[in-house]
Amino acid sequence: SLPDAASFDSAAVVAAIEKLAREAGALFGRLPYREYVYQLQDGAYGALEHPASVSLGAPSRELAEGLASFVGELAHEYFHSWNLMRIRPVEYGDVSYRTPPRSRGLWFSEGLSMFYSDLLRRRAGLPVGTPTRVAHLEAAIARYLSSPGNARLSAEQVSEAEYGNDPAALGDYSASTHLQGELIAAMVDLEIRHATSGRRSMDDVMRLMMERYSGERGFTGRDVERVIAEVCGCTVSRFFDAHVRGGKTISFDDYLRFAGLRTDVTWRPALGQDGRPAPDFRAYPYDLGDGAGLRLKVSDPSSAWGKAGLHTGDRLRTMNGQPIAARDAFLGVLRQLKSGDTVHVEFERGGVRRSATVVMAPFDRPFVQLREVASPTPAQRALRARWEAGAP
Repeated sequence: SLPDAASFDSAAVVAAIEKLAREAGALFGRLPYREYVYQLQDGAYGALEHPASVSLGAPSRELAEGLASFVGELAHEYFHSWNLMRIRPVEYGDVSYRTPPRSRGLWFSEGLSMFYSDLLRRRAGLPVGTPTRVAHLEAAIARYLSSPGNARLSAEQVSEAEYGNDPAALGDYSASTHLQGELIAAMVDLEIRHATSGRRSMDDVMRLMMERYSGERGFTGRDVERVIAEVCGCTVSRFFDAHVRGGKTISFDDYLRFAGLRTDVTWRPALGQDGRPAPDFRAYPYDLGDGAGLRLKVSDPSSAWGKAGLHTGDRLRTMNGQPIAARDAFLGVLRQLKSGDTVHVEFERGGVRRSATVVMAPFDRPFVQLREVASPTPAQRALRARWEAGAP
């Protein structure tokens, strides 16, 4: 810890670690290591998982305020002991300090770890960011819909662009392999529960994946599909064709109806902390380290930046007359903006100097509520009750 470290309840941290380990062990039937080391570092953020250890940023001041954020990160990284360190994509080998290879299976490795980070915390009675599984799913679907890349780019395509790839690999879209994978898991879990009358769930998929793909052989997307179909006793090829190998919007209502639920989506103006329309910041700078300077990443072609004619990969020169040579300069300009302001951007594309005027017009974002379908059946009610309780 740091010299000025804040005091926090270390016994509560140890208890949370123990509860997570017990729930994960119960899920898989055993722990895959003889001992596990948790290295927590004050004043740091981020994490790096290993087969039998994890290094995790754990600012003492945040721990003093509560454990929800820390436990969420911890649960995700700890679940990687199974899902990624052992159940691994075919492209991955042993631990390496080199840039990870491109993998089309990270939607499973990261997304399922997100899914179980939330679920294992609920089973263990640990703090979570949202009070119920319904509220958690509402927020996840809203994030998915707010970035059109999630519904346009396949989970495998986004996986392959993860970790050290050029941000231009996804063009003028951004998408999250963590979020895509978590929502794929959530919908498939409902499908399995429905098809097996509640006898099986995603837990059975994870156990079978551990049994078959924790050795030298890694898994492919087709392997995951076969395991799910075997557990489910149903055909999931259409789902994989549409959302794992293809980039089609997930039809959430097709799966939520198994639990007697449906989505109610409304689009309303995005607001800032002051309650006023927020400026359109759906773009960010990045540096490839090639000496060419800062480039722009457009995360949505319908954003103010896309509408102004800017594209991912454009080399930034000035914004409102200020040279933009570093990320702080870019963020400094943004901090001065409010909705309705304009930004004059000078940039370079294909060796040609250009300019564009970005109008910080208000934009809408989705709000999602899960509502009960009309006249749900006893089977739908029963499935929903077990799902909401986080039961296997």
